[in-house]
Amino acid sequence: MTDREPPALFFHPDAIEGEGRELVGRRSAGQSFVQGFLRHMPGPHVNVVTETEKAAKAFEATARAMGETRQIKANLLRGDSDFTRAGTVFFPAPGYLNAAWRRQRFGPANCSLVGITHTVSTRRIIESLHTLLAEPVEEWDAIICTSRAVQSVVARQFALEAEYYRARFGAVRVPQPRLPVIPLGIDAATFARSDALRAEARARFDVPQDAVVVMTVGRWTSVEKANPVPLFMALEQVAATLGKPVHLWMVGWSARDEETALHREGAARLCPAVTTRMIDGRDPWARRAVWSGADIFTLPVDNIQETFGLVPVEAMAAGLPVVMPDWDGFRDTVVDGETGFLTPTLMAPPGDGGLIAARFADGTDDYIRYLAMVLQHTVIDVPAYAAAIRRLAENPALRARMGAAGATHVRRNFDLSAVIPRYAALAEELAELRRGPTPTTPRAARGPVNPLEVDPFDLYRAYPTRAVTPADVVTHRRPLDAATLAGLDAVNGRTLYRRKVVGDATLVAVAARIAADGPVTLTDLAARTGLGQRVATAAVLFLAKQDFVSITAPMPK
Repeated sequence: MTDREPPALFFHPDAIEGEGRELVGRRSAGQSFVQGFLRHMPGPHVNVVTETEKAAKAFEATARAMGETRQIKANLLRGDSDFTRAGTVFFPAPGYLNAAWRRQRFGPANCSLVGITHTVSTRRIIESLHTLLAEPVEEWDAIICTSRAVQSVVARQFALEAEYYRARFGAVRVPQPRLPVIPLGIDAATFARSDALRAEARARFDVPQDAVVVMTVGRWTSVEKANPVPLFMALEQVAATLGKPVHLWMVGWSARDEETALHREGAARLCPAVTTRMIDGRDPWARRAVWSGADIFTLPVDNIQETFGLVPVEAMAAGLPVVMPDWDGFRDTVVDGETGFLTPTLMAPPGDGGLIAARFADGTDDYIRYLAMVLQHTVIDVPAYAAAIRRLAENPALRARMGAAGATHVRRNFDLSAVIPRYAALAEELAELRRGPTPTTPRAARGPVNPLEVDPFDLYRAYPTRAVTPADVVTHRRPLDAATLAGLDAVNGRTLYRRKVVGDATLVAVAARIAADGPVTLTDLAARTGLGQRVATAAVLFLAKQDFVSITAPMPK
């Protein structure tokens, strides 16, 4: 790092784990990222950007609970707070909220905006990518893609958007953010294997000495996380020939009883020779101990909701060999033949999904049903799946060798101490890019910086009879005191909605000045009160609305 301001982290409390929040992968990843950011991002202080003061206080509480002792400097994405001073702001989603437009107030080259992908299959995320290129993004902005597979998704979506802009508007340039690939990270040490926990876990779940335990971790949802059927069938094939007990630990939870029943009944029907345990993954003990108790990790994912897959990385950190589908981000984390095995997968060819896409786009199918339709067009090679699991199940030495290789692989490449410096390096790279080119969307010389920020008194200028002018004359009609104003505010909405453009004391003072000075122009009133034209105008309009003064146009000369 240089002597530049440390990069800032955008924080929203919903992006991390917390009481009352559903335990999902993005929050688990967000929790780890915040911890890693605080621990491994250098700098004399911590920069954070939030939407509200409340969120800023929540971040400080979170950071202090994680052991952070440095000063925390917070800027809001709203109001006049200059959030660009940090140079780079990392967001927990692919988009930047309204930061690209907000940046226009301070200068497009003042900072870089960096998002990160998690799932990219929801309508909300696809729509955010759809609209992002209409915002003033620059080449010094970025979206971190957690795998090469998800990078291909974002690049394809942007290519379609650019094609649209060229065809409809004749665009000669369509600025796009960069798409670097940086994986998610974990604190590898927290998953370290423990002989004591292994013995405890296997005893708790009645695992015989010679049994092989295959484990999965993730929400029990057959379309959003992993359809268990290929695994059930593969394990039944393994159990039929292995010559020793096979146990399956499905560690997770479900918000739907139907999904819990589906997993339980599916195991009973499709792999009756396997002893299956459904373990609540929200239990803190289970979240720590099960990794040591298992022998092999797998998760039969072949859906488009997944992009990176953190749990096989956690499994490798725990010294478990993994058997994963050759699918999306898994091929970036699992070294086939070294830290485990990748099982071949298939999907329908491009062109076959037009009807599915149309039904999703027009709302005929919601997100879950969209995933279910796509999932019926994907395949995990079950015989190859079974062969990979069998190979590990019958060879303890291979399991040990691959498990050790996986643990080393994670420490070197996926521990937060290795990942966060890549974020810092990206911030440096983007800062260098900001030095040269002219912004593609410089701040407007006049008018709003954002079409959505248009002055309402400009946009709705045709509504009133006329607009107030600085030459208008203001005349006293009746006196105003604090008690009268408080009574009016109780019924005019100012107190109810807690919005006061001009404070009470200022209004009373302005009313007194008008009463003392006699008819006065708005220009003179602004000068005599020292309030400035805008505030003086707002005060006079409010007083006129309550009939304390009158406003009249100047007499023609």
